[in-house]
Amino acid sequence: MIKISDRSFFRQDAVSLAKSLLGKILIVKGNKTIKKCRIAETEAYGGITDKAAHSYNNRRTARTEVMYRDGGCIYIYLIYGIHYLLNIVANVIDVPEAVLIRAVKPLENFKGELNGPGKLTKWLNIDKTYNGIDLAASDEISLIDDGYRISKIAAAKRINIDYAGADKDRLWRFYINDDRSAE
Repeated sequence: MIKISDRSFFRQDAVSLAKSLLGKILIVKGNKTIKKCRIAETEAYGGITDKAAHSYNNRRTARTEVMYRDGGCIYIYLIYGIHYLLNIVANVIDVPEAVLIRAVKPLENFKGELNGPGKLTKWLNIDKTYNGIDLAASDEISLIDDGYRISKIAAAKRINIDYAGADKDRLWRFYINDDRSAE
């Protein structure tokens, strides 16, 4: 198992990174716990030209500022006032793209599936304090490549972005084809 600390892995465009993240292991070290899970579903957000992205039209606010950092930073935001969502910034500084982690398969100590971005952050105890952490350098949260190979990646429309006009029809949600947690 190799920790992904090479910045070039994260400096891909969001669509490429979304595919590359599938099958990787996410490790979160908390208060006396270590939780490990395999990324099973992702969703790409293409920055200033993607109406579904928080950074669409070069929107640069306190909330979106993390998206303008170098690839590998973590972008956390609150949705519906109750769920924190985990995103990984893609691309290079000032190209505000990100990948939402939509579903994971816990590798231990969990029965069932975590097939929603709010469910997985709750299980991992991820909240706003993770916003801005550099995934490539952190010991608190890390990404591991254990050599897991995917036979087929499926693509589908992103979820709950009807406001995004034609961008809602992009096939930018990716999941491991044989992975039931992504259904």
